[in-house]
Amino acid sequence: MIQPELTPSDETAIQIIWWAGIVVALIVTAIDVALLVRLIRAARKINSLAERTLTAAGGIAANTAAIKNLAATNEVAAGLLNYAMPIVKAAEAIEGKLAAVSAFLGGRR
Repeated sequence: MIQPELTPSDETAIQIIWWAGIVVALIVTAIDVALLVRLIRAARKINSLAERTLTAAGGIAANTAAIKNLAATNEVAAGLLNYAMPIVKAAEAIEGKLAAVSAFLGGRR
């Protein structure tokens, strides 16, 4: 197969096409690198925020672990209330007697 000879204008056109292709490839590569850098920064920020969230979530879990025991606590508190009511009544009676004694002693002076 015989190849036609290229004229200088053909060679110039080929060089222009190649250079344009190289420039376009460099521009696309620069854009890709910029997007990749942004992606890496975003991933690092997500990782940092995830670490903070994990720490906070651990604290929340530790602080709310006792919630499951509230039903048992309420039962114990109700039982204590039954024992506390006679003590309250006795304390009120003592308070009333002390007030009477105080009034009696205060009136004598």
